[in-house]
Amino acid sequence: MANFNTVAGCILASALFAMVVGKVSNAVVHPHKLDKPALAVVDEAPTQTAAAAPVEVSPIGPKLAGANVDAGKAIFMKQCFTCHTTDKGGANKVGPNLWDIVGRKVASHAGFSYSSALQAKGGDWSYEDINRMILKPTAYVKGTKMAFAGLPKEQERADVIAYLRTMADTPKPLP
Repeated sequence: MANFNTVAGCILASALFAMVVGKVSNAVVHPHKLDKPALAVVDEAPTQTAAAAPVEVSPIGPKLAGANVDAGKAIFMKQCFTCHTTDKGGANKVGPNLWDIVGRKVASHAGFSYSSALQAKGGDWSYEDINRMILKPTAYVKGTKMAFAGLPKEQERADVIAYLRTMADTPKPLP
């Protein structure tokens, strides 16, 4: 019986100690409540935001002539492969498969659920459109689901675009 009383006393003393420490820490530290959430999660943006102002960027055509496909593949594997594949007939991931993306109709890859903003964009993926999209997706298509900060370096974008160009049975001619 003495052992039971000792164990019960230790448990009660530990609980009392934890409660006192909790009360003291709450009195010492005052948490700052945020005015708005630090991370906003959005399922889909409204369609009225689809008409984004064009992102001003210099033409990528001149850079494509000297672009490095191998460097583009390395950048793609590091920055893009988490969300996209480039295999012919490959599966979609978080983003659509990018096989034969150059010249393909925007928001058209079968089996992928595109944002209404990208669907409203229309047209075909030109070298310049891809350049603007990978520069800063949210600035190019307001309301896109693509959560990617972008590639700010023009040469890196040219290298990635040159790599994507080769991911087709018949690569489109350079501009």
